[in-house]
Amino acid sequence: MSVRGLKVAFFVNKFPIMSEAFIATSARALQENGSHVDIYGFGGGEATGSSVDAITARRLEGRAWNAATPRSVSEHLVAAPNAFAAAFRNFGLRAFNVFNPLVYRRTLANLTSLYQAAILHNGGRYDILHCQFATLGEFVLKHKRAGLLSGKLVIHFRGYDISEVVQTCGPRVYDRLFAAADYFIANCEYFRRKAIALGCPADRIEVVGSGIELGNFPFRGAKRPGHGSLRLVTVGRLIERKGVHVALDALALLSREGLRFHFDVVGEGPMRIELERRVRALGLVDRVSFRGAKTHREIRDILQDSHIMLATSLTARDGSQDATVNTVKEAMAVGVLVVGTRHGGIPELVEEGQTGALCRENDARDLAAAVRRVLGDSENWDAVARRSRGRVEQNFAIGATNERLLNVYQKALSSDG
Repeated sequence: MSVRGLKVAFFVNKFPIMSEAFIATSARALQENGSHVDIYGFGGGEATGSSVDAITARRLEGRAWNAATPRSVSEHLVAAPNAFAAAFRNFGLRAFNVFNPLVYRRTLANLTSLYQAAILHNGGRYDILHCQFATLGEFVLKHKRAGLLSGKLVIHFRGYDISEVVQTCGPRVYDRLFAAADYFIANCEYFRRKAIALGCPADRIEVVGSGIELGNFPFRGAKRPGHGSLRLVTVGRLIERKGVHVALDALALLSREGLRFHFDVVGEGPMRIELERRVRALGLVDRVSFRGAKTHREIRDILQDSHIMLATSLTARDGSQDATVNTVKEAMAVGVLVVGTRHGGIPELVEEGQTGALCRENDARDLAAAVRRVLGDSENWDAVARRSRGRVEQNFAIGATNERLLNVYQKALSSDG
């Protein structure tokens, strides 16, 4: 079988989600390479909309389905019969397997398995079953055992699944997946090493970073402030792990030293009110703008007007960590200089003095010092911007990452079991 004509199922939490454009980008690249891709939302949360370009969105129309588990008894009474009818149309008598407690155990009580089975297409038959987050692997593994899904199982470690989930559930949480899955992917080398330390077979895991569409982020080159104020930006969900509160503290230090700047905070999240309160307490109201969630096109335009990105990720109290952050890749592709933390996969993107500057995570003073170093090295900004673009082109252009992904699929298809 040609590795370029595959039937692939992506399993995600929900689709689409604004902060997970990499799912749609990867699916489109596979489709353009001749593969058939279906996307199934098996997890919690809500779909929040798409940030990808219209062409990518159109290519995925009719190819994505989200399982919806009712919350009340009355909703179950209405939805469960319809869900079973849909599963029966697709699987015939095999649909009764969703009620097998020997297979599904914990999910039988809330009928999660039934609502997931109801959205499966193609008779559940695929070449590759790609869990984009490792937390979804148990669901897919159970459906395989029930005869509702077939294909080689590929487990992807992206971030929260290899950090906070492990801290919450313990280091044995993925033991069954390590034994049963055919191949594994880590989003960065840092997470690959973590997975191996937990028991992942070292000979069956490779690094495949999330790819970006470089055409959406044309190279502008380094941009200097000139006589105007410095424009800094951060892009990401407003959660503890992104460290925006540390960035604000660092900028307050620089403001007291006389630095003129404006800081754009792009993204939404549960910490927004707290961060807005912090801005007021630090006296930065006129220097900080909360821009909300934006599409790829809007993010590109903001990056085009920015001089420095602050990538201030840190290990949150719940243990969550970041890989090679996509918005950092996008900034580097445009030519925006990046000041990042020595955290997770960020040092695999940002190298001190070569493609940006690094500082200790959760350390406002060290972050302020890193910004000063960048500002004091302005004669090298052009070279840094070119090296940054080159690193992204070589390692994270969607064409390059898609080839690595297909190589993993080929190895999974060639594996025993």
